[in-house]
Amino acid sequence: MATKTRVANKTLWALEDIAAATGDAWAAWRICHDEARRLMQPRLLANLGIIGERLATIERKTQQARRGEYVEKG
Repeated sequence: MATKTRVANKTLWALEDIAAATGDAWAAWRICHDEARRLMQPRLLANLGIIGERLATIERKTQQARRGEYVEKG
């Protein structure tokens, strides 16, 4: 059985910074999304959907990296 990979402290700190920045990005995304909905801007909403998917991927990969995991696709 393989041993669990330990993540270096500096890497963990960087991942925490990424997680915090992602949280800030989600807050900005929500403001833009709410405004686009209010103004009924379907094209902008579609693009915000793509950005939201990318943010979710960054968030998921950051959490995996904190645990010393790596999932190649997805």
